[in-house]
Amino acid sequence: MNLKQNVLPSHLGLLIFILLLVFNIPTLARSKIYLFNLPLPEISPAKITGKTLLVSMPKAAPGFNTQALVSTKNGYEIKFDFDNQWIDTPAQMLLPWLVYYLEATGQFRAVLSATTVPIVAELRLDTEILCLQQDISTEPNQVHLVLRAQLFDMTERQVQATKIFQEWVNLPFKAPEGSVIATNTALERILKKLTQFVIE
Repeated sequence: MNLKQNVLPSHLGLLIFILLLVFNIPTLARSKIYLFNLPLPEISPAKITGKTLLVSMPKAAPGFNTQALVSTKNGYEIKFDFDNQWIDTPAQMLLPWLVYYLEATGQFRAVLSATTVPIVAELRLDTEILCLQQDISTEPNQVHLVLRAQLFDMTERQVQATKIFQEWVNLPFKAPEGSVIATNTALERILKKLTQFVIE
């Protein structure tokens, strides 16, 4: 009698595990993974007399450090779509694009990434994604992207400038892919403005 009581919970636990595994497979199969895909600007020759710029790892405000696509109806409550995700968090994906766009200007002796070996730089750019979400209360739906940038003079140890960039972009069509396309458009516009901000 005691043997049956001990074996039953073990088999029951195994059965539950198998059922959970089986029911999760269709969900995983439906998941779609997206990338930032922006036009690549032509790279100008580096300015030998320019300064060295370090681009630090971008940060994200609470709620936006996620791989899931984010949407909102009222600006206060957000929903996470885990069936449609970025390949990494937007903050992580943003770093190489920041480096590439700034490097393409040719205005710096070198543009360093936070992922490379630490080297003393004269300037440092810090960025933070304050908002990246699809507003489904509008018609057509819009992607809202807000990025805060702060430029530091590492030699003088002081802030050179701070600016907030904001873009609203209409979705070309109502689907997760439409949100991804609008996000890439918003990001391209902000990167162009940010490079000018850093240079000036």
